Amino acid sequence: MRLLTLYLRSRQVPVALGVAAAAVAVVALLGNAPERPLQTRVFAVLALGLGLGVLGNGLGGAAAALERTAATRWAFWRTAHVVAVALVVFAVAAASSDAPTAIVLRATAGLVGLTALAAAALGHQLAWTLPTAGAGAAAVVPPLTEPAFLRVLAWPMQPSDSTTASVVAAVLAVGGLITYAARGSR
Repeated sequence: MRLLTLYLRSRQVPVALGVAAAAVAVVALLGNAPERPLQTRVFAVLALGLGLGVLGNGLGGAAAALERTAATRWAFWRTAHVVAVALVVFAVAAASSDAPTAIVLRATAGLVGLTALAAAALGHQLAWTLPTAGAGAAAVVPPLTEPAFLRVLAWPMQPSDSTTASVVAAVLAVGGLITYAARGSR
């Protein structure tokens, strides 16, 4: 238990968790409009991007040399951390938003993958960039079906039965998790 406490404190998780949960809940609740389902989905995706942006900073520690030691099974810790972040953000967004749960789940998976990829490629200080940009792009690009690149760009906003959106989210989630678990934060 002591190791877990030290790990969480070193990554400033207790403070970030409270801020992220509050931010996700407020933004998701602001977007709830039963007569406007697209607005509800947009705000749910923006809330997820915001929450993952806040929690993404915790995907790296202050000592880069310590992150590279073989004394700890870092792949396990990194995987557990990303999965825990995804579960927390999903739970808060799903509880706060009227958006369909399938869309919130798909958007969480894809955006957490983008967060992990950003941490691995850019460093944990910039882990907020890709999920925020992905959520922002999805919010401004309408969920059109043609041309095909718009389906890929606006994957979080596509209907819950969209195969393209599900594939994009799965590729981002698996790719981000594997990359971050293997490499860690840059």
